[in-house]
Amino acid sequence: MVTICFSLACPSTTPRKRQVRFSARHDIILLREVIAQNPFASKEPGRIWARVGEIITAALQEENFEVDARRCRERTMLLLDYYKKQDFPSLRRFGTERLYAQKEDLLHEVLELEAEKGLLVSGESTKYQDDERRNRAIEELTLPEPDKPNITITHTSAAEQEDDREETAELSAAPTAKRPCQCCCQTYSEILSFLEKRSEAEQRLREEELALRREELEIQRSKIALERERLGAERKERERRFELESQERQVILDLLKEKVLKG
Repeated sequence: MVTICFSLACPSTTPRKRQVRFSARHDIILLREVIAQNPFASKEPGRIWARVGEIITAALQEENFEVDARRCRERTMLLLDYYKKQDFPSLRRFGTERLYAQKEDLLHEVLELEAEKGLLVSGESTKYQDDERRNRAIEELTLPEPDKPNITITHTSAAEQEDDREETAELSAAPTAKRPCQCCCQTYSEILSFLEKRSEAEQRLREEELALRREELEIQRSKIALERERLGAERKERERRFELESQERQVILDLLKEKVLKG
């Protein structure tokens, strides 16, 4: 008798994480925690982002709001991208003006933290280059005699030596040109470009508001002028009616006088 066994693959019992949706209030909580923990200044940013996710998950446990390090980092970078591109409609989505103002202030602080990260990275690279040059110089000084480069001494005249000393003095007196740090320059240029665009946008908004106020003033002036014309017309009409009534009364008085005299 042959026994046939069927093996059924059991479905995975690992619970799938529920996709969370950030609201304006959740964004503000996230940005505040990012500023407090500052993962940009850490040598282990992944661990700091994980801590941010744990703190937010614990704070919003009653709402069943669960996020990890990757979700917090992606949401923060997305908001920073909106802020840099001045995508204000996306930042205002699902929130009031008061929450948007708080979010904008927090994003400005996060942007400064990101810029400081660029400065730290550039400083570390410069320090590494200085250490490399120092080590190379020490190695050249400690080389054995056969490995040292041959230096031939040539006798020069006093005039040539004087010229050499003058050239050396000029070179030493000349300021050394520092190579600009590309990371710092790029970070500062992005911040300056963003601030310029923001200033231009605010200037355009102010100009539009002034134009609207001018239009409102013109409309009010037109209404006042029309009201004055209406009041003037009504006054003239009253004066004309009063004149007609006066003439009618005078005619009646004249007729009465004639009848009295005839009688």
